[in-house]
Amino acid sequence: MPIKLIPSPAAILFDMDGVLVNTFNSWHSSFVDLFAEVYGSELRREEFLTRFWGRDLRDIFAELELALSIPDFCQGYYGGHAGKVEIYDDTRSTLAALARFPKAVITNTPAACARLILKNLAIEQYFRKIITGDDVATGKPDPAIVLKGCELLGISPAQAVVVGDHRVDMEAGQRAGCRVIGVGVDGDHRIERLSELLSIL
Repeated sequence: MPIKLIPSPAAILFDMDGVLVNTFNSWHSSFVDLFAEVYGSELRREEFLTRFWGRDLRDIFAELELALSIPDFCQGYYGGHAGKVEIYDDTRSTLAALARFPKAVITNTPAACARLILKNLAIEQYFRKIITGDDVATGKPDPAIVLKGCELLGISPAQAVVVGDHRVDMEAGQRAGCRVIGVGVDGDHRIERLSELLSIL
């Protein structure tokens, strides 16, 4: 089957977790510690995946009626597991190969956690803008973070491509009016590895 090319975008907006880096174990471990300390109960991997993975922390804490600030969570619970974050093998080479495109990170992850990850893994320099859950009132699937990214890059949503690995990324991008590329998830286009972007952009 021939490769379907995407008209050259003016910019690319990347989700972070599950696209650029594998943060599942770090987030899962952080929530395991949280549940053990606050509720005295065990949080199973499957429950974390279905209930919490990919969601805005503010929504999670509201659902749990948890009086914990996000900076305290990032510095405390998450900070102890930040070393478990792994960068995907093709992340740096793909970002470098896409140097001609202005790029931004759009992640529900709070700024304190997101910047720690990007800095520790030395990929912050590939992005003109980093937009986090702290920069908008409502996280994905609300399109606000996508629209904010487009605004900061000086482009219209129709000129942008959003790359994400979760249904909330696809929904946010489509609601904003962008083309969406799913990594392991269906969007306007679907890829299985980040490096596949190079063959369709």
